[in-house]
Amino acid sequence: MGVVSAVLITGCSGAGKTTIAAALASRGLVAIDSDDDPLLARMVDADGNVVEHEPPEPDLAWLSRHSWSWDPERLDIVIQTAAPATLYVCGGAANELELADRFTHIFMLEIDEATMLARIDARENNDWGRIGDTREYLRRFLPGYQARLRAGGAIAIDARQSLDYVVETILAVAEVPGARTSRVTG
Repeated sequence: MGVVSAVLITGCSGAGKTTIAAALASRGLVAIDSDDDPLLARMVDADGNVVEHEPPEPDLAWLSRHSWSWDPERLDIVIQTAAPATLYVCGGAANELELADRFTHIFMLEIDEATMLARIDARENNDWGRIGDTREYLRRFLPGYQARLRAGGAIAIDARQSLDYVVETILAVAEVPGARTSRVTG
């Protein structure tokens, strides 16, 4: 098996993780939207047990007792399967900083609350942020989440910028051969 390398691109709901995964894949890179793998990303209770049935309209009390988490063993398999290519894992999880040692770089797609809410309202394939108390949960979650990622050493990228700018910044920092970096200015 070749060298194992993975890059995490994370952020809150609406930050652009799914869009970045598609953009990277269109450039011929190995990229996944972690939410698309039900063995990797799943809702768990406070004891780490996988939730079989989520309420259709989760309230703040339920949300405070559950989290979206990654299975560490599954993450290892997904990363190893991509080798020798670098795997771009686009997604977020409550335990992502605990799994930081699996990644050569961690990028945070940073956005403000207004951008987050506008993007959530505009998307058609995901109701998170529009059902039950998920919108209020995300509003409360965003500032602390981004602060934790910054404190954990994540590389912040202003995800309000153009898609090309964000992708080129990621590729330039991750030192991908042939990445165009002319638009990357800090």
